[in-house]
Amino acid sequence: MKKIVSVLAIALLGMAILACGASASKEDQNAAKANEKTYKIAFIVKSLQSAFFLSMMEAAEKCDADFDEITVDILAPQTPFNIDEQIQLVEQCITNKVDAIVIAPCDSVGIIPAIEKANAAGIPVVTPNTKSAGGKILSYVGVENYNVGYDLGAALCEKLGGKGNILLMEGKAGNSTSEERTRGVKDAVKKYAGIKLLDSQPTDWDRAKSMTVMENWLQTYDKIDGVLTLTKDIGLGALEAIRAAGRGKDIVSITFDIDNDVIAAFKSGDLYGSGNQNEKSQAYIAITSALFALKGYVVDSNQILPLTVVTAESYK
Repeated sequence: MKKIVSVLAIALLGMAILACGASASKEDQNAAKANEKTYKIAFIVKSLQSAFFLSMMEAAEKCDADFDEITVDILAPQTPFNIDEQIQLVEQCITNKVDAIVIAPCDSVGIIPAIEKANAAGIPVVTPNTKSAGGKILSYVGVENYNVGYDLGAALCEKLGGKGNILLMEGKAGNSTSEERTRGVKDAVKKYAGIKLLDSQPTDWDRAKSMTVMENWLQTYDKIDGVLTLTKDIGLGALEAIRAAGRGKDIVSITFDIDNDVIAAFKSGDLYGSGNQNEKSQAYIAITSALFALKGYVVDSNQILPLTVVTAESYK
C-alpha cells in the first residue's frame, strides 16, 4: 500500500510540476505577447534636411517609445519636398500592409491618388501640418494656416506702424500650407492702407533659394521696410542675404517656427518675430490619433492647435 501511495504521490507531484511548468510557460507566452508591437504606423515627412521636420521626427520617436502597442517607421523622400518620392513611399507602405499612415504631404493635390490607394486598401490616413486636398482623411492635426499668415502679416504691419514697403517669401506652389498662409498675409496687408506689398515669390521651402530671391530683391528695390517668410528655413536664408548686404538694421523680418537658430536671430537683433506652431505636438497627436482610431475610438477630424506670435522682446 505504501508503495502504491508512493507511486501515486510521485505521479501527482509530476503532474503538479507539469502544471506549474505549463502555467509558467503560459505566463511567459502572455508576457511575450504583451511585449509584441500590435500596430505598425508609417510616419512620412517632407524632408530629412529641414530642422522643422527633424523636430517632428523626434516626436515620432518619442511616441514609438511611449506606446508598447506601436512601431513607428519614419520615412521621408531623399529629395526634399519631392511629391513623387512621397507617393512611392505611400505605395510601399500599402504593399507592406502597415496599419496606418501619418503623412505631411509635399503637395496637397499631388498626394491625392496615393491617399485614395491607401483608402482602397483600408488603411487610415492622418495628415499633420499640411492638409490633403482630397482622399479620405481620418484627421488633420495642425494650425489653421490662413490664420498663421494673417496673424504674422498683421504683426509685421503693426511693427511698421501701418506704413512701409514689404516683401513676402512663399513656400511651394500647390502646397496648401503655403497657399493658405500666403492668402492670410495678403488679406492682412489689405487692412493697412499705408503698407505696400512690393513682391511675393515661392521659394520651394528652400533656404538657398530664399537667399537668392532676397539677393535679387535687394538689388531691385531701394526701399524695403519689412520681409515676411512663411517658415524659418527660408527666413534664415533671407536673413543671410540681408546681413551680407549690410541692410539688417533697416529691414524688419518676421518668420515662422521656433528653434535655437531663430532664438539666436532674436538675440542678435536680426529677427523681430516668429510664430510658434508646436510641430512636435502635431506629430505626437497625429500618431496617437491613428492608434486610437485603430483601437476603435472616435477621433476628431480637425484638430487645431493654437498659434503664438513670439517677438524678440520675449528673449531679451
